[in-house]
Amino acid sequence: MSRGSLHWRAGGAGAPTPIPSVAPTVSSHDVRLSLLVTDLIGRERDLDALGDILRQGTRILTLTGPGGVGKTSLALRLAAELSGLYPDGVTFVPLAPVRDPTLVIPTIVHALQLAETGARTARDSLQAYLRDKRMLLVLDNFEQVLVAASEVSGLVSSSDGLTVLVTSRAPLRVRGEQEYPVQPLEVPELTRVPAVRDVEGNPAVELFADRARAALPSFELGRDNAAAIAAICRRLDGLPLAIELAAARVRVLPPMALLSRLDSALPLLSGGARDLPERQQTMRRAIEWSYELLDERERMLFNTLSVFRGGWTLDAAEAVGSREDGQAEDVLGCMSSLVEQSLVVTGNQEDGSFRYRLLVPVREFAEEHLERTGGAGEARR
Repeated sequence: MSRGSLHWRAGGAGAPTPIPSVAPTVSSHDVRLSLLVTDLIGRERDLDALGDILRQGTRILTLTGPGGVGKTSLALRLAAELSGLYPDGVTFVPLAPVRDPTLVIPTIVHALQLAETGARTARDSLQAYLRDKRMLLVLDNFEQVLVAASEVSGLVSSSDGLTVLVTSRAPLRVRGEQEYPVQPLEVPELTRVPAVRDVEGNPAVELFADRARAALPSFELGRDNAAAIAAICRRLDGLPLAIELAAARVRVLPPMALLSRLDSALPLLSGGARDLPERQQTMRRAIEWSYELLDERERMLFNTLSVFRGGWTLDAAEAVGSREDGQAEDVLGCMSSLVEQSLVVTGNQEDGSFRYRLLVPVREFAEEHLERTGGAGEARR
């Protein structure tokens, strides 16, 4: 973590107060920052790549990815490590509680603790304050206020030194934006039953072991549980939140027993830390957060796609998802939206085509909803 001067603010605490034109150095910033920045495992390459992007002058950097993949943790660690690049400070702005896009600018103003004046709008006051600043704004959970993306672009264009780091399940789609898809953690290859030496150092297994020790200090990765832990990590597709929630269950279930119950994983993937946002306390709620942002047609297709356990092609999606009038282009549009919202992931094939799939916890969520709608039988046929 950088030990350079950092003026760190987390939005939402205290009433707005005037701020000097140059943010003062806060000698105790490391203590305050440690409350926000969590340990990261297996993200060294991401941190290096993202650091290079920001050092090269990118001014709008958006970390995208599915719920539970660790975008916020990665953004916070990146901001901490690069704080020395921003002499006027780093400000973290949590946007999860904000549903009205018109409130994005006032929320940033409040996070910066800017004094309100009757002569200026919130936007004018913010632009005036940021105009000569070299600082980093971290805008967390932007997906539900994407309509306000142009406001972010406007702030950057009106300031020579402002950089914005965004976490979102979908890109902002504004000029100058660099998108960085955050991938699930690498999981072990299981071509044979692995020994401890085969899985030691694997990011997903390391995360499981670390969180399991936090729940049960006597826990150790050993030959009696290495294969089960590796299988759990693969079963959860390397999603950090899912792995952390599963690992916490070692208090009551050894890894082999836990693995045997993962055919229905969502009920087990709960019980996250009480000081986390609600959407991060259960895997179901993390997925539901994205699901609620879909329109009705997108939800219908998303649910239907759960019938594919090994992935699918676009032709297959059109075959099961086209309306009765046969308009396949509707499926293409919905698929594009599901990919952009990080609910469907893609992979390149050797012939250059795409193959699509749902991460396992996401597919289980979609399958539950398909069963409730009564369309599961027809979709499977």
